[in-house]
Amino acid sequence: MIKKEQVKAIAFDFGGTLDSPFLHWMDIYIKLYNEAFDLGLNKENFRDAYVQTERLLDRECIIKPEFSLFDTQYSKTKLHVQELKKNHVLQSRIPEDMAYRAAQLITDYSSSYVKQAECVLKELSANYKLLLVSNYYGNLRTVVSGLGIDKNFISLTDSTIEDIRKPDARLWQLAIERAGLLPNEVLIVGDSMKNDIVPGLELGCQVVQGIPKDGSLNDSITQIKSIDELLTML
Repeated sequence: MIKKEQVKAIAFDFGGTLDSPFLHWMDIYIKLYNEAFDLGLNKENFRDAYVQTERLLDRECIIKPEFSLFDTQYSKTKLHVQELKKNHVLQSRIPEDMAYRAAQLITDYSSSYVKQAECVLKELSANYKLLLVSNYYGNLRTVVSGLGIDKNFISLTDSTIEDIRKPDARLWQLAIERAGLLPNEVLIVGDSMKNDIVPGLELGCQVVQGIPKDGSLNDSITQIKSIDELLTML
């Protein structure tokens, strides 16, 4: 149970929390690639391409601060295709523009969930300070500005810019301290137990975990299956 009388601010994760129905992005890529291109992907044959792509993005600084959400996704889908070919997962002929089409599809998918969250953020921002804390690529501000939700947050904390990456609780702590808040005044909302919930509890914050609609509830943690449940909770 959330002690709402203590809450002065809400710190949100971005990926998997505001841009999807509380699903991990590896699962989303598999779902959308299969629906659009019938690739027969699953966690076993896609995991390596997903992991290697994230490592390449980090190591080679491919994503630039000015990259939009589409630019970010196109960088990723090109690398996914490259890695899937290298791993001999893509056996059949695929469209030459598959990476471009996939990036647009994924951008539209992500944007639709951010739009749903926007009304909730706007209402919450009237009563609480909102912080955004994300493992991102150095372009979080560009992305959320392009999506039109930046105005709801008093601060944006990007792991690449800060050189601190979740699950290191210092990323959350940095955002909280910069806002002039104490951890017990902050409610953390995220989808990841490892990256969001556990660090939040370690700091002394209250936490809410977003889980998929078919997810199993955990009685020991406050959980939601839709972002708008925050409005009735608070």
